[in-house]
Amino acid sequence: MRRRGRIAGWLGAGALVLTACGGGGEGPARHPSEPARPSPGTSGFPSAKPAVTRGDGAELLHRESGKGSAQNPAFAPDGKSLLFTVFHGGYNEGAAALRVLPLGNRDGRDSRKAARDLLDEHDRAAVNLPGSSWRPSAGVTFASDRAGKDEIWVLRPGGRPERVTEHPGNSGYLEPSFSPDGKWIVFQESVERAAPDARAALADRSALGSLWKVRRDGTEQTRLVNGPASRTDNREPNWSPRGDLLVFQRRELGSDRWALYVMNADGSGVRRLTTVAGEHTDASWSPDGRSVVFSSTTGGLDLPKIFVMPVAGGAPVQVTREPGTYDGAPSWSPDGRWIAFESHPGSEDRPTSLWRVPAPGER
Repeated sequence: MRRRGRIAGWLGAGALVLTACGGGGEGPARHPSEPARPSPGTSGFPSAKPAVTRGDGAELLHRESGKGSAQNPAFAPDGKSLLFTVFHGGYNEGAAALRVLPLGNRDGRDSRKAARDLLDEHDRAAVNLPGSSWRPSAGVTFASDRAGKDEIWVLRPGGRPERVTEHPGNSGYLEPSFSPDGKWIVFQESVERAAPDARAALADRSALGSLWKVRRDGTEQTRLVNGPASRTDNREPNWSPRGDLLVFQRRELGSDRWALYVMNADGSGVRRLTTVAGEHTDASWSPDGRSVVFSSTTGGLDLPKIFVMPVAGGAPVQVTREPGTYDGAPSWSPDGRWIAFESHPGSEDRPTSLWRVPAPGER
């Protein structure tokens, strides 16, 4: 499961701002010289040098230097770049920045130099959610506690951060994602409490997460799922491409197992999506809205891998298979060809790097 660290963040005076999103739709036009299918061992572009690939066909996109942990990849609306979070102190540790990595014609250059900062400030953090966190014209939505507590913010193309929410109490507003038209944002409300042990933490009803939606201008904030009242912890909501459904992860009070659920965008019609054994987290949508991609331990896996399954139901299909790695926080490219994800070898304490793998049917 992709666990989120301490949130803070703002746009420093010298930081770069988001440049305009290319195109006006969710799917990019294919480059005239781009092959119809990516070839194993290459980046999928004809002039690219051989890429670093794993045994399961996943290709390395970006690795930070030192302790930096690259997490939460989310494709730009035109598919030509990748938004992600960098935790400077390690996996979910320390301050964090939002960065963008151009994908384009990768020629073997050091991707650490190609990536550029969107938001970075000393001892602050800005964190995006994989999936629908970047929309044309609406920009990027992210969580930040720059104003004193975790709130939802947006960054327009070429602009500066704008605060969306402001709420009382000690809860945090986290994990935002956009509706397809960019007019609404869905997010989770969580309360972090100190507990004497894991059992006490799982039994703390007051710490159960709720789901909300709000207009991009901060109006009409509406609770969709009341976590404490339903005795459930609800997190990481992602809006479907058609705007009619939300996918999210849920655990029952007292349990440490996460399952995936879907519901209507107004909070009605909640139904469980994953029914097989295992822990299922980090869900986001395919571009056609028919499937979700997520991280799972189904099949008795010791470490999570990337899976895909139809929203209508059915057996999950395993996408990544590299032994000894954690694979999580996946996002589907707008053209449907790729799935980007974060990965590290084994221990959760190790920094993650960003990878992509051909989506099912694209191999």
